[in-house]
Amino acid sequence: MSRGLIKCAPVRGKLRAAAGVLLCCLVLMPGCKTSQDAASAATQMSATAKALSDYYAALGVILADTDQLYRVNEQLFLKPYPAQSQQLLKTTQEELARRVTLAADLSTLAGGFAKLSASTAPADVAAAAAKLQTEADTLASFKASAGEQNALKSALQLLVTAIQEHKEREAARAMAAVAGSLSSLFVKEAPTWSSVDQVYDQLASDAASDLVDQNAVDNSGLLKVALDPFGLTPSAPSTDLNAKLAPLAKQQIATRKAALDNSCAAATAAMTRSLQEMSERIQLVADDKPMSFRLPPVTVAAVEQWATQILSY
Repeated sequence: MSRGLIKCAPVRGKLRAAAGVLLCCLVLMPGCKTSQDAASAATQMSATAKALSDYYAALGVILADTDQLYRVNEQLFLKPYPAQSQQLLKTTQEELARRVTLAADLSTLAGGFAKLSASTAPADVAAAAAKLQTEADTLASFKASAGEQNALKSALQLLVTAIQEHKEREAARAMAAVAGSLSSLFVKEAPTWSSVDQVYDQLASDAASDLVDQNAVDNSGLLKVALDPFGLTPSAPSTDLNAKLAPLAKQQIATRKAALDNSCAAATAAMTRSLQEMSERIQLVADDKPMSFRLPPVTVAAVEQWATQILSY
């Protein structure tokens, strides 16, 4: 296994479960006092789930770049890229793609809460929840024990039963439990996603340093700080000048690598907090307590900013 690339396994069951639980239970929240809170919670969850989908999509871009870096290293520096590592990276890409879709589906479902809340056919909602339960039965979960999977399936069964029997409070409690599991699931996977980014950052910085050592990089850009104020543009430096600038180029690589590492770590921490906050807010609605929040967690914006930057490369 090359450069610490890590293996991922499916997580589809829990995310689909959370999608069904969130919408189905919020639809059934009793009383006028909580209806606005429930609608607001669903809207906020939609924004949070979109950020989660974008986070996964950004990691997908990073993995694609990682694959390309491995191939460049193999051609230029004869660093092996074994078939096993290639397959491992491909599998990870596929798992991320599934997460992108599932989180996006969750966002869409939550965003459609207003339409669902007007529905007079709870049986249709129960059927949708039962379908999610069936899907969960066929899927494994990443870093989840058999006990955790069985608990999730049990919660889904309780949800279906509660909706079919019009037991709103039981359905709300089931929703809160599964919303919490979505948060804890991301916490468990966070080290994996951080590692994906760290592998890329290390590969990229190593390749850049190797290219500097081989005098394959034009270091004249480092002269812009002196020339820009006077409207001057550096020309391609001589071999001697380029070599003299090489230490500064390598220092810049190290500095920016640290910044890349930190930005992904910050985005992962922000995504973790966003999901935790949404779990807490949904719990308030489930407990029939007032929820004063009307905007998504502020940390959602930090995730979107990071993801947008990566996706724009």
